[in-house]
Amino acid sequence: MKKQEFYRRHLPHLQVLDQTFFVTWLLKGALPKSLVKKIVELNQLKDEEVAKVFTESPELNQQMQSDYFNEFDFELDSIITGSHYLRKTDIAKIVAKSLHYWDNKKIDLICYCIMSNHVHAVFSVLEFDEHREKVFGVDIMESIKKYSARECNKEIGRKGQFWHHESYDRLIRDREELYRTIIYVLDNPVKAGYCKSRSLYKWSYIKPEYQDILKD
Repeated sequence: MKKQEFYRRHLPHLQVLDQTFFVTWLLKGALPKSLVKKIVELNQLKDEEVAKVFTESPELNQQMQSDYFNEFDFELDSIITGSHYLRKTDIAKIVAKSLHYWDNKKIDLICYCIMSNHVHAVFSVLEFDEHREKVFGVDIMESIKKYSARECNKEIGRKGQFWHHESYDRLIRDREELYRTIIYVLDNPVKAGYCKSRSLYKWSYIKPEYQDILKD
């Protein structure tokens, strides 16, 4: 049985070791304060509901997290105010570089999409030290965000917090869900109106061995 841990943060997390995750993180200031307040209130309720059903129904737990994320992601795609630094080519390059750096080292990078104010990525964790308290490669995410924040700030000529302090991650439980998630990630710019087809978007990536998924 795999080691599992449920814990409370501003965004609900289900951490399971040695699995594949769908991760989203966003720019600081990407969301207006009124929406942040709404999401924090929603998260508090979700945390209580998730904690209640976690041990009894993992499937319901997963559906609740999925429903929450769809609402959250829709808000990110529809907001035109706030920070949109990732539209800049040089900034997107830095973020992409920070993701590829860990590929085949500590993560298996399956796909990602860099939007104007947030990033989606799907990857599996390849390494874990059981003697450490951190799980799911939280240290990897911290490294990705820290490096990219420093380099992006340098490129823009600004100082201060670049990324929102939280990331959202969701466990991918099986191959079918993995395929659906990959398509969701790569279709994000199309649904947001950035381009007419996923192949036209410059800041998406899929590992070559998964390309056949996109032929359906």
